[in-house]
Amino acid sequence: MCGAIGIIGGVGPYAGLDLNKKIFDNMQTNGTDQDYLDVYLISRSSDITDRTKYLKHEEAKNPAEGLFRSILKLEDAGATVMGIPCNTAHSMSIYNRVKELMALAGCQGKLLHIVEETHKYLEENHSSIKKIGLLGTLGTYETKLYENYFNEKEVFELMTPNEEGKNRCHNAIYDLEYGVKAYSSPVTQKAKDAFIAEIESFEKKGVEAVILGCTEIPLAFENMDKLGNVILIDPTDILARALIKNVDETHLKAK
Repeated sequence: MCGAIGIIGGVGPYAGLDLNKKIFDNMQTNGTDQDYLDVYLISRSSDITDRTKYLKHEEAKNPAEGLFRSILKLEDAGATVMGIPCNTAHSMSIYNRVKELMALAGCQGKLLHIVEETHKYLEENHSSIKKIGLLGTLGTYETKLYENYFNEKEVFELMTPNEEGKNRCHNAIYDLEYGVKAYSSPVTQKAKDAFIAEIESFEKKGVEAVILGCTEIPLAFENMDKLGNVILIDPTDILARALIKNVDETHLKAK
């Protein structure tokens, strides 16, 4: 075996499970258990502070510390390529600190960046698209995680909802009575309707594809790749394929 995949889970817990499932969904094997690549999932939510609360200065402790401790455990288990199934965790003040801690500890594993992989996927598969919408948390919006990366590349025009729409999307993720974090399996219809409303609003503005830029949002659109005429871009699935490719490209299922 040439390497192994590591999943830094617990951010949220069902997003880690979703990434694990999508890794296996995208893995080409000879049909035997033994031909699957090794995958290690660590879900340690209690050790990783909320990413959005940290970015909004409502939480003092950087979640990078807990993410890093999970990475150490994954490396000890044998993971050589790792991914964090949380878009907000890739905001600079979190992700860069994780990378700094990995360098200080002499970590040998490779940590992929979900936004970089999503942009790469769009360039390779949807280069004709001009306008792309983004759904995500307030942490992702306020740090301009996707906007900064996409604007630097100058390939696609990235659009975000208005303030009301951003809050509606965030609440559909975080609300304790109906949000996806509280109700992941199944996702409540109220949460799904909130996402759908924003996608439909994007479509009216000429958006051709929407990035489901929180790893909990794809849980509301299982087995869906379009809504109306809008292509749904799932960074979790993109990350799954990138992890497989980085370990052994021969195991990557054709699409």
